[in-house]
Amino acid sequence: MPYFDLRLGFAPSFHRGGSIRVEGDVTGAATFEAHPAGLLPRLVFTLPVDARAMAAIHARCSAMLAGWDDRWSESGCDGMRIGGTFASPGVEPRHFSLWSPDHGSAAHAMLCAVFDCFPPERCGGVAEEQLESIRGYLNLQPPVTWYDEVPLRLRLAPWAHRNNANDIETHVRALSDHCDLIVDLSGFERPSRGLAQILPMHLLLKRNPAVRWRVQGNAGEALIEYGIAASAISAIERAPISEEGHPVVLGGYEVSSPELIALAQDGARLALVSALRREFPMTVLEGAKAAAELIDILNTYQIQAD
Repeated sequence: MPYFDLRLGFAPSFHRGGSIRVEGDVTGAATFEAHPAGLLPRLVFTLPVDARAMAAIHARCSAMLAGWDDRWSESGCDGMRIGGTFASPGVEPRHFSLWSPDHGSAAHAMLCAVFDCFPPERCGGVAEEQLESIRGYLNLQPPVTWYDEVPLRLRLAPWAHRNNANDIETHVRALSDHCDLIVDLSGFERPSRGLAQILPMHLLLKRNPAVRWRVQGNAGEALIEYGIAASAISAIERAPISEEGHPVVLGGYEVSSPELIALAQDGARLALVSALRREFPMTVLEGAKAAAELIDILNTYQIQAD
């Protein structure tokens, strides 16, 4: 198979974007990169690509370009823009633009082949979260992923829904009764109080040995209400930074204004309180707390260059 270089840039409507490059011939490498944004540093993650996957990507990309449909470039309001370039020796590079390709289209098939290079179970840590958000726009990840770790880890996708409950229960029932298990809810975006509609809590609660749980922030409070011991719950504290890299104060105000950032960097507390209250519906006390939080965040995290 000839050498080729496929580059894709992803620009989601409401999440941090990134890029993927797949390069090689018989075998190759796939690299995912999230560019620095606000307080979020650059992220680079690379995995080898075997001959089967390289052949699939080359074939599906070639098929997409040969049967190009201009409707694939039509924009929408809530989705993801994808810009790409396919290059190979002796062939003029092809540039293309996609918008959230429909399942079953040649464009979607090409993306399926590319993301097969980044199976969820091989993408841990920060790469796990960033790739999850992009897969979510393209319907390329199941609602639950099993990680072959010790203990076995079940991770609920951020977008998991009660419509997925039967599928998730089938997977849980297939587990050995006595294996150690972690239920990882740290990426789950919905309120934890609705978990009983998604997870088979009755099966998980009666497992022996007891299941351990991983959550984000104070989401463990909802698990305690289900009867889960606090000692079985570990909480991951998230940095007060939004998906786009902006500081978040008072738990919900995303600060993206250059004026506010500059005042916080200068430590101009009084001016910052006034500026925060002009931009957000805050009381004086809330403005003072938000100013203190913002100054502390910017003292802790370095602004990244875009």
